[in-house]
Amino acid sequence: MEVLELTGPFSVFETTIQAAATRLEREGVRGLVSLQFHARPDSTEVGAVITFADASQVMDHIRMISGWPEFKALLDVVKPVDIRVYGKLGEEATAWLRARNVVSKVFETPVAGFVR
Repeated sequence: MEVLELTGPFSVFETTIQAAATRLEREGVRGLVSLQFHARPDSTEVGAVITFADASQVMDHIRMISGWPEFKALLDVVKPVDIRVYGKLGEEATAWLRARNVVSKVFETPVAGFVR
């Protein structure tokens, strides 16, 4: 889960994230099962819930999108403020996220739940 700060106009963010989501749905790694962004035009905060079926594909995802113009455009209008990780990531993905200095919590061990 991510909290992002809008650094550009909401309309630009909305167009940019829609383009990125469309491309991710079409070309993203198979383990990316859900991508949801929540925001209001009158707020500077954006919430994102990104779910992977397989944590081993997080770095494949990051490597893939890092070169995309849609991702670069997104970074022009948002700045990560807080990331919370639910589940256990690999060492490389953990290090990559920690290097951004925005991870506030990691909840590695599931206790109960289900997905339908």
